[in-house]
Amino acid sequence: MYACTTADPRITEVVLREVQPGDLLRVTGTLLQPDAPGAPARLTVDALEVLGIAPLPVLYDLVLERWGNYATVFDADRDPVPVFTVDGTWVGEAANPDAILDLIDTFENGPAR
Repeated sequence: MYACTTADPRITEVVLREVQPGDLLRVTGTLLQPDAPGAPARLTVDALEVLGIAPLPVLYDLVLERWGNYATVFDADRDPVPVFTVDGTWVGEAANPDAILDLIDTFENGPAR
């Protein structure tokens, strides 16, 4: 799994509303190396094409949730929660669900002084 960003809000809309787990996708863009050892690589998505639709949508314990202008992906097998804006800008990964609002606050206002 890669942290992804895109400059095209239509791609984000497709991912949030149309793509289901199990769909076969072609994603093209630029893969950026991690900024620091152990940090995740990041993918800037330029194009998204749905090549095949899964026969039955299955969530596999993943839940997408929208928080105003933000979206999160909850995974039952992981504590960290990826957070991004609904237009695709990467915000970061909250250590757990309780830390989501703090992450959003830091993204909007900068670190506490």
